[in-house]
Amino acid sequence: MAKIKKRKLIWEPSTSPNVISYKLYWASEGEVNYDSPSAMIGNVTEVILPDQVPSFPMVEEAIQLAITAVNEMGNESDMMIVAAPFQFSVPTPPLDPRFETLKEYHFYQGSNPDREDKKSGIDLTGPEDGTDLPLGKFSDHLPIRE
Repeated sequence: MAKIKKRKLIWEPSTSPNVISYKLYWASEGEVNYDSPSAMIGNVTEVILPDQVPSFPMVEEAIQLAITAVNEMGNESDMMIVAAPFQFSVPTPPLDPRFETLKEYHFYQGSNPDREDKKSGIDLTGPEDGTDLPLGKFSDHLPIRE
């Protein structure tokens, strides 16, 4: 399952006193117009896409959006078109994940459950260049037993 960033579309309300709702239109091919797919979104001034519009398409192409104000008679205002197109697509996942065995080791001395302080383990990783620590150097990293 891919993750798609939600987007909040916000607008200033119509100044007409008889507005009862707003309508969101979208088009993934060509210009958005009154024949484009749409959804009534209520008397709100913001909508979270795609969550609050179940019919909103999840398409690869850029989507052009428009909003209209709707009055009690069902009449609609001019469309306010969103200038920047939205895009609700996801990249393809990485391919062929696998592990490779390396010649280097990572040394770690784990915690001792019998210790009263329950301290966690100590990282004993060697130098950054991946060379092994000489035994004397390794023992220098061991904790002193009390």
